[in-house]
Amino acid sequence: MKPVEFNDFLKNIDYIDVNGNVNGHIRGVEINSRYIEKGDLFFALETGSRSGTIYAEDAIKRGAVAVITERDIDVQPNVKVPNSLDALTDFARYYRSLFSPEVIGITGSVGKTTVKEMLSVILGSKYKTIKNRGNLNNHIGLPYSIFGIEQDTEFALFEMGMNHVGEIEHLTEIAKPNMAVITSIAPCHIGYFKNIDEIFEAKLELYRKLPRGGLFFLNAYDERLKHMKRRKDIDHIVIGDGGDYEIKDVVESKNSIEFTINNVKFGIPIIGRFNVINASLAAAVGDKLGVSLNESAAIMKDYKSIEGRMNILNVNNITVIDDTYNANPTAFKNIIEYIKNNYEGRKFAVIGDMLELGKYSEYYHRELGKELSVAGFSTVLYKGDYFKNIKAGAEKIKVDKLSEKALNNMLNSLNEGDVVLFKGSRGMRMEKWLEKFLKGLNYDL
Repeated sequence: MKPVEFNDFLKNIDYIDVNGNVNGHIRGVEINSRYIEKGDLFFALETGSRSGTIYAEDAIKRGAVAVITERDIDVQPNVKVPNSLDALTDFARYYRSLFSPEVIGITGSVGKTTVKEMLSVILGSKYKTIKNRGNLNNHIGLPYSIFGIEQDTEFALFEMGMNHVGEIEHLTEIAKPNMAVITSIAPCHIGYFKNIDEIFEAKLELYRKLPRGGLFFLNAYDERLKHMKRRKDIDHIVIGDGGDYEIKDVVESKNSIEFTINNVKFGIPIIGRFNVINASLAAAVGDKLGVSLNESAAIMKDYKSIEGRMNILNVNNITVIDDTYNANPTAFKNIIEYIKNNYEGRKFAVIGDMLELGKYSEYYHRELGKELSVAGFSTVLYKGDYFKNIKAGAEKIKVDKLSEKALNNMLNSLNEGDVVLFKGSRGMRMEKWLEKFLKGLNYDL
């Protein structure tokens, strides 16, 4: 972060009172006191189950220049504000206004994190590139990530997540992208929307907020995006049959995907045909911004997925697929199809609820049960509220509730050549069960 004078911070937020000596420069912004370094500004947010003010003293001891708080606290220096998240957001807007990098907004129901990570590798090979910190892509994470911009930043990649109408629009007003990618439209977070068409409209908030002369990368392999009404005042780069970038010759194996984009051959060590479009979107953006398709193909030969996203482990000749990062109906369908197409051994699943589906929850969990059955899974261990729906859909296979005993029984029944999938929504913490499972296999974590 470029240092900012404290007085400039105060000029750009709404505050009630300043307590203690807060002169000097802000050298960083933190919302977690454990990561505080000297000169950082600590925002004691009130957005979680605990007030951030309980960490105020720790933040000051670690070198925070001040605490931003909605409450009266004894720890000084502090700035009392009407709303700590609003203060973070207003400061992010001001900080963003100090720079003029190329900003790419990335959203979509499925694939946005993958595209962001791939594009970061591609553009980062030539340019000073920053991206969201981790998966911080919401109304808290994006403002927080804005402070990663530096004076020499050439490209800023901001993934934008949402579960309500208007959220993407809010994020674009902070980040001010001049380019955008919408990866796909699917029934993710559909519990907060009337239907999938409303999800589509919410994703288009990014597209509609692009400035005149902006650049939009259009995934024409998605039917809704293919037929969307196009603006006349921005440029459209089409990824799809007959478009600017065409995908052909797709070959999927257990550990990689191969394909061509405009006759340039790609081979990437990640799984799933569905990732071909994600990789192609990233490569197309890179090509338009100065990293050729041939260069991207060479770079992506060594690409590694982030933890918890379709990572394959071979433990004692048993395949364990770690896809615990998150879950939705489309993502489940994709990984199940991959397993069905690539593994002949027995198939097991240790899975949890797909959250935020609202009135559609029972339907989509019943459909998930059917998909597991059709794909030939032999046993499913399930954690969550929709056990009955999974079981109703998966009529032909064994479905048990997930427990220590059930997991141990599965462990003891495994043979060489078997495959075990771990997946569930973030709130289900399926990675904890994966850790127990791997310990049972004597795998060195």
